[in-house]
Parts: sequence; C-alpha cells; structure tokens
Amino acid sequence: MNPELLTANWALWVAALPATIAVLSVAWLLYRKSARGQLGKALKDHREALRGLEKAGGSVQTLGEKVERLESKADKVKPRVLQEARNALDDARALQRIMNDRAQVTRNLVRRAIFEEFPPSKHEKLRARYLPEDVESGRPFSF
Repeated sequence: MNPELLTANWALWVAALPATIAVLSVAWLLYRKSARGQLGKALKDHREALRGLEKAGGSVQTLGEKVERLESKADKVKPRVLQEARNALDDARALQRIMNDRAQVTRNLVRRAIFEEFPPSKHEKLRARYLPEDVESGRPFSF
C-alpha cells in the first residue's frame, strides 16, 4: 500500500467505515431475529432469573437464622429489633416467591422459543440441554 493509493481513493476509505458499521448492524439484527438468537436471549434471561432466585433463597436462609437467633435471646433483645428481623424475613420470602415466578416465566419463554423456532426433531435434544428439569425420566409414575 503506497501513499498515492490512499490519496487517490480517500473517499472510498472514508465510505468504507460507515458501510462496515451498517453491514455489521444488519448482521446483528438478523442474528437476533434468528431462532438461535431468540433462544439465546431467552436463555440469558432465564439464567439471570435463576441467579436472582438463588440469591433470594440465600437471603431467606440468612434472615431465618438471624430471626431464630434473636428469638432464642428474646428476653435480652428489644421487641422492635425482633419485629424488624421478622419483617425483613417476610420481605425476603415475598421476594423469593416473586423470583420463583420470574424463573418460571423465563423457563416458559425458553420452552416457547424451542417449540416455535426449531423443528420438532430438535425439541427433545434442546430441552434436555437447556431445560434438564423438563425432561421426563421415562419411568412410569408411582407412589
């Protein structure tokens, strides 16, 4: 590449940058609308919901232990402190229920993306890979 080529075709070099950006953005939009792109977004949301559910479960466990500890020392603890701990535990349980609902919704969105965007021959394989809790064991139901 020599300086004469650059000076002679400077307009092409300047136009190449926006064209490259446009091509990449169109390719990204096409990928997001594809079956794999939709499944990927649903899986990302599902993983985030599961992380939130796990975090909420940890806070419920921690606050439950705190309330038990405070109740065991109820004669030495101010009633206000004990009541605040109980309220915090109730709030954490409510958050855990909300996060459980969110995880269920995102699980259904992943399931919908699999069934609507992929052929039936791939359904079982994708469900086994991304939603292992949905795969049936094949054993008959028993008590």
